[in-house]
Amino acid sequence: RLKDKAEAEAFLDSCKGEQFTIDDITKKPVKKSPAPPFTTSTLQQEAARKLGYSVSQTMMIAQRLYESGLITYMRTDSVNLSDLALGTAKEAIVSTYGEKYYKFRQYHTKSKGAQEAHEAIRPTFISNAEISATPQEMKLYELIRKRTIACQMADAELERTTISVGIGGKREKFVATGEVITFDGFLEVYRESLDDENEKEQDNGLLPHVKLNDNLSMIEMVATERFAQRPPRYTEASLVRRLEELGIGRPSTYAPTIQTIQNRGYVAKSDKEGVERSYTILTLSNGEVNEKIKSEIVGADRNKLIPTDIG
Repeated sequence: RLKDKAEAEAFLDSCKGEQFTIDDITKKPVKKSPAPPFTTSTLQQEAARKLGYSVSQTMMIAQRLYESGLITYMRTDSVNLSDLALGTAKEAIVSTYGEKYYKFRQYHTKSKGAQEAHEAIRPTFISNAEISATPQEMKLYELIRKRTIACQMADAELERTTISVGIGGKREKFVATGEVITFDGFLEVYRESLDDENEKEQDNGLLPHVKLNDNLSMIEMVATERFAQRPPRYTEASLVRRLEELGIGRPSTYAPTIQTIQNRGYVAKSDKEGVERSYTILTLSNGEVNEKIKSEIVGADRNKLIPTDIG
């Protein structure tokens, strides 16, 4: 990172006419493991991210599924599964995907003060891929079933490649990272979502085939001005996660607590328009550094919990 425009301009100027060479290529295998089965808080978070359900809406739908005998009790802080559930999950995985996709796993709760009075949230009969229910209920049921099955599946295997590009005799280097899935494992069934824009995974795509000491031609070099980001506002989902991390409340109180602070007008779930901000892009191309001013909208929020003005 370059601290300001002047430093960026000087760096681009110094790269004119330099030789770019592949200095290092590192390849290493990487494994990703599935997330545990749902607790109340993780179900509320994932339903918000994947389905757009509010915390209270998720609990109402889960209550109906539970009362219909389709899922286990939905107010729980446990990630444990019964022996029956483990056995039926194995059968479903092996029969559908094959033995190599199965891996027995036992999970342990990490939450502060967890009581683990109930099993994790799962389908009553994991073999039931479809149910007779409303569209909302079917979506939540499918989410619960896929997460339950995925938690007993094999790790996803990837090959991560890191390429280091040297710039003449400079100490600075460019680094590119890419990864390829060599075995999808649990990703065949389920991929966990992330909360906020600040947590988005890096876009690790495919890299071109290169060899050590290859010389590269510089087509274009771009320096983009970036600003420090404020901490994101809470969504209902991320607030549930924070309450659990701090040991505030129980699975049965997350939804009522979040509903109460909205009903009393302490916060409002709403969208907020951002403001336009200009930023600078410097581009080195054909031996010249050119400057361009662009604009972007910053500070815009959707479905965030925004404190109500006091006074």
